[in-house]
Amino acid sequence: MNRGIIYLILNKQTGEKYVGNTTLAMNKEWVHHIERSKRMSSEPLHKAFREYGVHNFMIKELDEYDDTCLDNKLNEWINKYKPEYNPIKEKEVIQEKPKPIPTPVVKEKRNYNADNLKPFNEHTRGNGKHLGLKIRGKNLQTGICKDYDSARDAATDVTGNPNANGNILNAARKYRIAYGHRWQILEEKNKKKAVFGVNKRTELIEVRYESIAAAVRDLGGSAYNTDIVRSLRNPGKYTWKGYFWFFG
Repeated sequence: MNRGIIYLILNKQTGEKYVGNTTLAMNKEWVHHIERSKRMSSEPLHKAFREYGVHNFMIKELDEYDDTCLDNKLNEWINKYKPEYNPIKEKEVIQEKPKPIPTPVVKEKRNYNADNLKPFNEHTRGNGKHLGLKIRGKNLQTGICKDYDSARDAATDVTGNPNANGNILNAARKYRIAYGHRWQILEEKNKKKAVFGVNKRTELIEVRYESIAAAVRDLGGSAYNTDIVRSLRNPGKYTWKGYFWFFG
């Protein structure tokens, strides 16, 4: 006989719960739920993933049983916790369901937080300037100092090549000389920059995250993802995961 697990998924913001069972490893079951949420599953738990963000949920093991009695044990745990995200049919007490109101298919949209669904316009978009560190360059010949919003801006102005930003940024971090200028950082990037995604088809702001890293964790991708950074550097030009990305 195989062994199975009863587990609990908790919304850390609201305290709402989901109880499930699996014969998979816990990490694989967790990934399975995330993938179903991304595929627009209509289950309450997966809708909540999209509304609150996966980072606001946690999963933990409740108990372990033989797989032959896993379903019965699941019902016992559901009766104990009364989890809000479990389908009604899995609860001990089956309440009468109201008749669903038909909704036209064309109006069926993703169940994102209503506060995020805002029209995208010149007032809500970002300008892509929060990605870099503000730096200052002192011309060693003239003694004139000039401030820049990013090393890329400085490289374009001083050398005509924006790809020289790496050398300038390294010099600024150590107060050293590059391209005839002494560079220094004016503002350390020590705070997280919130980002939001605009659906390229509906032009609505649908998702918000406290940082680039939070967006990558939730939507999937490398921790050193370059596509979302490219979208942030070029507001309204490139997309990542179906969204144009902006700071704000």
